[in-house]
Amino acid sequence: MRTERYETRDRAYGVWHRAPSISRYLPSDQAESMTMADLDSVLYTEYDYGGKLPLALVEVALDVGQEKTAEVMQQLAERADLPAYIALYTPAAAINPTAPNWSDIQSFRVKRLWPRPESSWRILSPTEWATALVQIRAWQLNRFVDMPAMNDDQY
Repeated sequence: MRTERYETRDRAYGVWHRAPSISRYLPSDQAESMTMADLDSVLYTEYDYGGKLPLALVEVALDVGQEKTAEVMQQLAERADLPAYIALYTPAAAINPTAPNWSDIQSFRVKRLWPRPESSWRILSPTEWATALVQIRAWQLNRFVDMPAMNDDQY
């Protein structure tokens, strides 16, 4: 296993994603519904709060100009048939007003890994990324609305 580059993990994204912070960019009901689980400090699973249904995988990291591939996460997304993204964030000069120990986020560099992998990065504002997360989650939930349960008679 490779050595850790930094002694502490930056928590700016985890703080940014919480309802008090993300509600600066979304209506409060949408902000409250934005649930995620941190799987390893950089891989987040967007999920439906009520049913705990995984909706998307997002690998998050501080943007230091790297070309991140996240090949293992892409393989996991393909096998799970979940959309997957890399979101690299640039910290803002200002602190996050909802969590004064962490900087706010100025912008995101985002690339979709699955389905239809993108070859180039998109630069998104915090509002654009928050809105994209809402759309990704809604798209995924709609895919499962009419899906029969695995224990139905036909299976």
